[in-house]
Amino acid sequence: MEIPIGIKRLAIGATLIAGACADIGTTPSSEVRSVVWIEVDTLRADALGCYGSAARGEAGELPSPVIDGLATEGVLFERAYSAAPWTVPSFVTQLTGEWPFEHGAIRLLKPIANDGPTLPEFFRRAGWRTACVMTNYVVQEKFGFDRGFEVWDESLSETGPEGSSGEAAAHRLLEVTDQLLERPGEGLFLLLFLFEPHWRYELQPGLGFGGEPGELASSESLPELRARRGELSDSEIAKLRSLYQSEVAGVDRAIGVFLDGLRERELLDEALVVFTADHGEEIMDRGWIGHTRSLYDELVRVPLILRLPESLSSNRLGVRIDSAVSQIDLGATILELMGVSGELGESRSFADTVLTGERPARRYLYLHTDFDPPLRSPANLEKVARQWGVVDALENDKWIVDRHPDREAGGEPATEWFSLEQDPLERHDLSESQPIPDRFFTLPALDPSVPSAELALDPTANDSRDE
Repeated sequence: MEIPIGIKRLAIGATLIAGACADIGTTPSSEVRSVVWIEVDTLRADALGCYGSAARGEAGELPSPVIDGLATEGVLFERAYSAAPWTVPSFVTQLTGEWPFEHGAIRLLKPIANDGPTLPEFFRRAGWRTACVMTNYVVQEKFGFDRGFEVWDESLSETGPEGSSGEAAAHRLLEVTDQLLERPGEGLFLLLFLFEPHWRYELQPGLGFGGEPGELASSESLPELRARRGELSDSEIAKLRSLYQSEVAGVDRAIGVFLDGLRERELLDEALVVFTADHGEEIMDRGWIGHTRSLYDELVRVPLILRLPESLSSNRLGVRIDSAVSQIDLGATILELMGVSGELGESRSFADTVLTGERPARRYLYLHTDFDPPLRSPANLEKVARQWGVVDALENDKWIVDRHPDREAGGEPATEWFSLEQDPLERHDLSESQPIPDRFFTLPALDPSVPSAELALDPTANDSRDE
């Protein structure tokens, strides 16, 4: 009988653990350095208590007590941005330190074309043991996402969007960690990628969320739900949001299982814990359910918390940073904080921001979605997206240029400009009443006077980025 791919990699990893690095002795857990990277799919920042969520369960339960606890022990970024509103381009940006329009990973179920080094590869070169448990079925070994990981287990991704895999994934990575600890090398680099709260939003029993009134057909698919989204009642929308919040509570519980396990193994004291999400989710904020097709904050503003090793964290407990940062710079930051050498694409470290609160160097944070669904059904065509955006971290505003093919047929691209300080929900387009500042045109694609046809071959040609 053929063993599933994820289990194969786990078995291969166990063999490597038994035979590799024979000259390195076993290190007591309390002395092992580690990077613990927790990435949650489809998690809105504002669904977490530490980011202002006022949601409460049926008996007053908090939405995210474990993640909130991480925030009290670490540094929380109020305004962190993913580079894209869906998984593949966002995650590849984090791995490679390149923008989506540079690394080119903007299609589902396609291999990663970028052949530059990834973040985990730098750790492996430095003698660290690296492992990932992946629960997202579009992020697979066969597409190249496993590069740099000695152990890659994607077996829990096979169930897709049905059911919950969070706690099983936490236990699986703890089992792998036990194997790696037999010969930890220079340290451990562990990635736990959790799929909830991605659709389907499902009730997580015993957590107090998901029980508000409002009926939705249990068999209804996301395309079916979107097709009648204009007819959804207030109670049905409230039910959707409550089920999503139940998924958030479930993933919070799974993270608690994982962190408790690491604590029992005496691995947390000198660990750098990185908690973030690949993108957010729209739940009828603007008449849509899901992600991929726009660049508003509910989709691209993500949680980011860094809990520092004990030796670095004496005065960095419960710190909140208001400066805007992009996930493109997360890799360089992790490398610098852990003392591992390597240049990761265009990634620029904001370690000084983490350690001292200094303003990050990067001013322009780019956003991009070029989504083309593999199946061209009428329902899927609604998901087609061609948008470019930039957040000016200095002025705290956002510029979006929509180059959707339908819009292009009618003339110039559609544009929007928002003050994120005065209008955080992005409801008032300043471009309707004010001249557009030239500072936004840092790429040709962000200049609506440049025809899309001129951008087809190289959207970054002759760009004027000043970051």
